[in-house]
Amino acid sequence: MLVRHGRRPFVRSSLLAASVFLVGGAAYAEQRPRSGSDSSSAARSAARDAAVPEVVFLARLGRTWELARMGTQDIPATRPGAAARRPGRHPGPGSRPTIRVTADPVAPMPGDSGTSHAGGWSFCNGYGAAYELGPGDRLRFRLLQSTLVGCDGPDSLETRCFRALARTRRFELDSATLSLVAEDGSRLTFLASPEVVEPPSN
Repeated sequence: MLVRHGRRPFVRSSLLAASVFLVGGAAYAEQRPRSGSDSSSAARSAARDAAVPEVVFLARLGRTWELARMGTQDIPATRPGAAARRPGRHPGPGSRPTIRVTADPVAPMPGDSGTSHAGGWSFCNGYGAAYELGPGDRLRFRLLQSTLVGCDGPDSLETRCFRALARTRRFELDSATLSLVAEDGSRLTFLASPEVVEPPSN
């Protein structure tokens, strides 16, 4: 009896040690996949963000784009002899119109909510506008204003360019091309500019 009673603590201790080992091993086994799962989740989340049009658009804020095509009409590349591009001054004849979209807020007008500033140079004038982004690939320009240098008539390239901006309803964007698309499918196609062009301040 003494021997039998003397072994019970040993049996209990052995069972307790085995239980601790098994529980600890299970916890460790659960933690290892979770760490890998966290990395996979982060990668999937980053991939989802990269596919969200608004995220892609916001990642390009501050980039200057040159107008390469308006509807079916190609716009000639800026010729080498064009005037130097200086902040606050129109680059001069022979230069492609530009657009630069920023995160700078625009003072709200009655009935407006969070809008930001876009602007650049058109064929004759500097211009600025407010824009609203989202949801998805939706994009609208409003409150378009420009300087008042005269161009060549009511259906000039500049007038058509401003009209197309006002009719923009969505965008398409990759690393080299920005397309502003109207409801009827007509579009302004811009290429990433190799030069930085500051838009005129409003």
